[in-house]
Amino acid sequence: MTAGFELGLWLFLGSTLQLTGLKLTTGSQAAVIVQLTTVFVPLLEAGFFGKTLSKNLWIGVALAFTGAALVATDQATNSGLGGLSLLQMAKGDAIVLAAALMYSMHVLRLDTYAKKVEPLQLATGKQTAQLLFSTAFAWVPALFSDSRIAQYRDFASAQTHDTLMIILAVVVWNGAVSSAFTSYAQSYGQRRLPPTLAGLLFTTQPLWAALLSSIFLHEPIGKLGACGIALVLAALAQSLVPITGSTMASDPVEEETKKNG
Repeated sequence: MTAGFELGLWLFLGSTLQLTGLKLTTGSQAAVIVQLTTVFVPLLEAGFFGKTLSKNLWIGVALAFTGAALVATDQATNSGLGGLSLLQMAKGDAIVLAAALMYSMHVLRLDTYAKKVEPLQLATGKQTAQLLFSTAFAWVPALFSDSRIAQYRDFASAQTHDTLMIILAVVVWNGAVSSAFTSYAQSYGQRRLPPTLAGLLFTTQPLWAALLSSIFLHEPIGKLGACGIALVLAALAQSLVPITGSTMASDPVEEETKKNG
């Protein structure tokens, strides 16, 4: 329960800050800043948790962040500032930077809990905590603000049946796949992977975004994007190959079960 509450809190803070920052900066700018989790995780590991990281991992971190930044920049080549002022963007960037720190803390704390708690239990706890935090964040202010209630009412009444069906589909997809499945998968994976390596794997997110955009939205991948993809793949190879046989551990919970059995 404690694990799910804490991890859910980090995720809630990260997603709330990220959404708030996106109102003040561009999506491409936010995408690059969020990828700083790749840098923050090893820095926090070394600075606050006293872990010594290999040279291969540090090189991988640098390559991965550079590659992710190139992919995001390539996707935003023609997007411009979207009518935002530089001051607004600076505020938005700072808020998204704080979100990246929250996500980094989630990765680090998950490393501790994932070795002690079953993935399904962790994922359920995280999602329950996020639901409670999000519900409170949305409805508690409405208890003290008539204008907030009016906003909710106006939004609901303005939706057509087709729009509501689309919203429902988006909610179901985000709840079942983007939240529940990914939460379980990350909890399961980090039982065997160190936080920094997990962070490196997360840098493939813009690669998948670029690939899916190319397939479904017919958005071409430019030279910068291609270079970025190559750098991220090189980073993964640099970091994964030397440690495949040593850092990737067996499932600690399963090992404990075997000993007790």
